[in-house]
Amino acid sequence: MVKAQNIPLRKKMTVRFSNVTLEEALNLLNADHTTPLSFDPSIIPEGKRFNRSFSDAPLSLILEFLLAETGLSYKFLFREVIILPMEQNKTTLNGRIVDAETGEDLIGASMYIESLKQGVNSNNYGFYSLTVPTSDYEILVSHVGYVSQRLNFSLQFPNYLQIIRLQKQVNKLEEIVVKAVSAKDSIAPKNPGQALDWETLRNAPYYRGEADVIKALQMQNGILALTEGSSQMFIRGGNKDQNLILLDEAIVYNPSHLFGLSSVFNPDALKNVQTYTDAMPANFGGRLSSVIDARMADGDDKNFHVKGGLSLLAARVSLEGPLVKEKGSFLFAARRSLSNVLRRDLELFDLKPAYHDFNFKVNHRFNSRDRLFFSSYIGRDKVRSQNGYFNRWGNQTATLRWNHIFTPRLFLNLSAIYSNYKNELYINADSPTGMDKWITGIKDATVKGDFIFYHKPQSQFQFGFSSILHLFIPGEINKEEKNSIPRARAAESAIYASHRWLIGEKVRLSYGLRMSMFQNISTPRLFNIDEFYEPVDFETDVRGGYKRFFRLEPRFTFQYMLRPSSYLQLNYNRNYQYLQLLQNDELAFSSLESWIPSSPNLAPQQSDLFSMEYKGRFPFGILSLSGYYKKMNNQLELVDHAQLISNPAVETQLRPGSSEAYGLEFMLSKDIGRFKGTFFYTWSRVFRTIDQINQGKRYPANYDIPHVAKLALGYRISDQLSVHSLFTYNNGRPVTFPIGYFLQKDVKVPIYGERNSARMPDFHRLDLNLKWEPSTGSIKKRQFISSFNVGLYNVYGRKNPLVYRINQNNPEDLQFDEQIFSGRTFAFSYNFKF
Repeated sequence: MVKAQNIPLRKKMTVRFSNVTLEEALNLLNADHTTPLSFDPSIIPEGKRFNRSFSDAPLSLILEFLLAETGLSYKFLFREVIILPMEQNKTTLNGRIVDAETGEDLIGASMYIESLKQGVNSNNYGFYSLTVPTSDYEILVSHVGYVSQRLNFSLQFPNYLQIIRLQKQVNKLEEIVVKAVSAKDSIAPKNPGQALDWETLRNAPYYRGEADVIKALQMQNGILALTEGSSQMFIRGGNKDQNLILLDEAIVYNPSHLFGLSSVFNPDALKNVQTYTDAMPANFGGRLSSVIDARMADGDDKNFHVKGGLSLLAARVSLEGPLVKEKGSFLFAARRSLSNVLRRDLELFDLKPAYHDFNFKVNHRFNSRDRLFFSSYIGRDKVRSQNGYFNRWGNQTATLRWNHIFTPRLFLNLSAIYSNYKNELYINADSPTGMDKWITGIKDATVKGDFIFYHKPQSQFQFGFSSILHLFIPGEINKEEKNSIPRARAAESAIYASHRWLIGEKVRLSYGLRMSMFQNISTPRLFNIDEFYEPVDFETDVRGGYKRFFRLEPRFTFQYMLRPSSYLQLNYNRNYQYLQLLQNDELAFSSLESWIPSSPNLAPQQSDLFSMEYKGRFPFGILSLSGYYKKMNNQLELVDHAQLISNPAVETQLRPGSSEAYGLEFMLSKDIGRFKGTFFYTWSRVFRTIDQINQGKRYPANYDIPHVAKLALGYRISDQLSVHSLFTYNNGRPVTFPIGYFLQKDVKVPIYGERNSARMPDFHRLDLNLKWEPSTGSIKKRQFISSFNVGLYNVYGRKNPLVYRINQNNPEDLQFDEQIFSGRTFAFSYNFKF
């Protein structure tokens, strides 16, 4: 029974509740319409019943009794009382996660509040933001290679700023224990991309002892090297030019030193390498297959250090230290090859290569909100031979970045980037007029901005823009126009937005859209390509002789936790690539590259990737099984005997078509005390169908390698001594052997049959490495750390063919010369830091 007056909340009323639910009690208050009460039944909790009488009590007191411990509250608005969810006081815990010793930002470190089952990872600058109800929490902070910490926070103030410092993990020899998986063992759904575990992979065996990041990537599943001695990567059916390789956000167009025996990534200058092969985030674009995102170290902001090393390939040294203690730091690294390292390994070519490179980086933290970075890379290779051959190439990059925290939940990185790749090849050494210089290259100027908004622990938005101005030098002779490929200019721009959303404890969605536009602003070409093949309908507009392309690139990832120790992931990516690489594939390590843009004659490359992955932890180890299917359009192939040098109409020697790739990847990893082992197996196929090539019939791509197996084993003998091995096996790569030849000026010119109808012999190799880490010493009260690596490359001396060439000595027979890269080779390196 209700007796009430038409009065505000502070007025008195009498009511009796007899074993009623909350919804019934609210309806009882509103029964005679004297109390203007509104609520949504769906927010009213069930189960609790009320037995109580009120006499001349304020309506506010009655509502406080009914809504206590329900998470609901009330407001008097527009002449009625509205029941609504209670607004909880929130605190945003934000700051940076850093290395306790050096102050280096830690990328991808995890913060997790077990009581809330909520967490977040630090971004590429170590920044994190986590908004939770104000309370006291125990937070688990962890990162690979660091000691996990459980920290207690009392979040009593809004926008709580905290710098979290993690100590590096020290590997100690432990007793061998084989144990079953406990209930606490779990595998979290992986974030887009995979961080390269460089501290572990640095112990792997390398050619002549020179540890290299690209060689470490080639040890992973789904990444093919095609031949030994090459830095090219063929990833999930993609060609070598379809990988976006970044160094501090600057594009690297040729990552090779010494034709591929080493790469531009000096391990002493790197902090983190992230690879994206399936779930490519919307902030990356311009390539079809993968992203290799390498970040230079910032330098120690507390103490000065010197580190370096020596191998049978190169010597290196780096310096780092504070500019202003705990506010700014610098890093400088230099590296140079040792001379004549290839004269014995590549006898057919009689080459004398050498390279040097430099890394430089400074940063300064102005306050808790603003930080400025500048980094630069300069690298140069040169190769000479006794017959007059001379080749010189190199990369230059520079990146200026500003980090700004607008609010504890909104982070900005704004970058201005410069990239320059140039190749100079001296040709016609025997010409009476003298040697000519064939120049190719590409320059980029980029401005980009990336925003991250930490909406909730379960919801994170990322959005931004990028704009690149390309200058192409496809090929020119001493700046003369007669036999040069005209230079080209193009603008490549994009805006993107993405959302990462955790739904409950089992589902994680990542989806986004990238909108890209490419405009070729070069002078229209003079030749008529219609004489060579039918033009493609690009469905774009041509204005004033320029060509403009506008494309939408959706990205989607779905992750589902089957149980705490396993998950399933589904991905879909659409990507467009507006740049095309022209390169002869006879040698897998050729440095001569010509980049050309999409144009009225060349449509952008397109790919659609579907992939699925299952990963789980079991008593026998961590198991991963994944599969993918990729369809690629507007793929270009050079015709037989294509001429790349001194050919102004090189586009006429390209033919468009499609490519289809699919495969399965298997991984099993197991650690048992001192022993670590990982087995990779990949089955994959890549086929191409190109008009006017191979009579229009489908054929295997140059990088179609059906079976690849890799086995990496490591055993720690003691605290100072460990041994590591890597065995690699794969099918031989496809080749097109000549079926005959004709003589032209006493030179055998091959006649080819079907494209890639033969294969080179199967490839396999075993490498070993022994690492010794002496006890830590000191120099002038400074800790001195060193290590020695001694190994054997190609232990059983397998003769893996690198290339075949027609023997020109006997004009009557079709014979081939076989080039072997290297037989059994000794490896040695020494590394130090103090």
